[in-house]
Amino acid sequence: EIYTLSLHDALPISSTQLLHLIERGLHMKKSLLATTAMAALCAVAVAGPASAAEKIKIGVGGYMEQWFGFADNKQATGGDFGGFDQQSDGEIHFKGSTKLDNGITVGVNVQLEAQRDGGDQIDEQFAYISGSFGRIILGSENSASYLMHYGNSSQGVGTDSGDHVGWIRGFDFTGARTNGRGPDNDSEKLTYITPRMQGFQLGASYVPEIQQDADASTIGKGDGVRDNSFAIAANFNRSFNDFKVGASAGFQDFGEDTSAAGSTGDLESYQFGLRLGTAGFQVTGTYGEEDRAVGSTQETIGAGISYTGGPFGVSLVYVGSERSNTQQEQDAFELGAKYKLGPGVEARGSILYGEGDNADRKSVV
Repeated sequence: EIYTLSLHDALPISSTQLLHLIERGLHMKKSLLATTAMAALCAVAVAGPASAAEKIKIGVGGYMEQWFGFADNKQATGGDFGGFDQQSDGEIHFKGSTKLDNGITVGVNVQLEAQRDGGDQIDEQFAYISGSFGRIILGSENSASYLMHYGNSSQGVGTDSGDHVGWIRGFDFTGARTNGRGPDNDSEKLTYITPRMQGFQLGASYVPEIQQDADASTIGKGDGVRDNSFAIAANFNRSFNDFKVGASAGFQDFGEDTSAAGSTGDLESYQFGLRLGTAGFQVTGTYGEEDRAVGSTQETIGAGISYTGGPFGVSLVYVGSERSNTQQEQDAFELGAKYKLGPGVEARGSILYGEGDNADRKSVV
């Protein structure tokens, strides 16, 4: 109940009665303030658990690619190889994250190969922390020079995907030669990527030991494992009205292992990428230089153009490379196309031509 005191009510009462009403009013005010404070406390107690971070819940995703086609490989020595074949590639991804009360996101990512890939059943597996400070990645994941690279974009099988090697014999056009996916690949490492500022972003990785997907430690010199590899990278990604610009640069030192016979030598790689796009069109260019072994460097250059309009897309990509020690040259062209059938479902195809030579082989597909 609420008591009010007006001048009209005060006229017929005595001073004693007036003091009594004032004291009762003050008492009611204290009670109302106490009740309000208790209600606010209850509101905080109820709201707390509802807004607190939840445990990480794992979701299932991934991709599946099934290819069927015909290949014809002619070699100067060893005869011809060709015919119909079926190739596949797929992974099942287990991903989850949670946002802590302080705004920091913590997540995990485990990628299971859908088929045996040289005994590698688990692909990447890592944890990450992200927030206004950027992103920290810890585990078996590619280095910053690979993650931040902008390369060719294919609407078909792709010359950077590695899937084409099932069709072309004797070629080495894997993505490692143009986008920084070097011998460390999925070795356990620590990576930091800054927030994007005015379109610019920086990244760095440290690899204690180059052992792809291997958690066993062999720390020490002369153990046959390269130690203390690191990578640094930068990229720029920004839109100017309808014109999009993407550029990247990366460097990686693959470390060194000193055996009883002496130093095994230092191996390095560089890569640069450029993407320009507008009105559904995209033009790409990429360059990579990688030490494949001491005294053997492979240079790779790539260029492409693609167009996407609605559910349809088409692309034309070129990739060429040369080894310094053997003077082996390789060139490949791919015409690719895709059509989106529904959410997450696409029909893709490619016509690919390549030729290469070294001291004893010439191949055409």
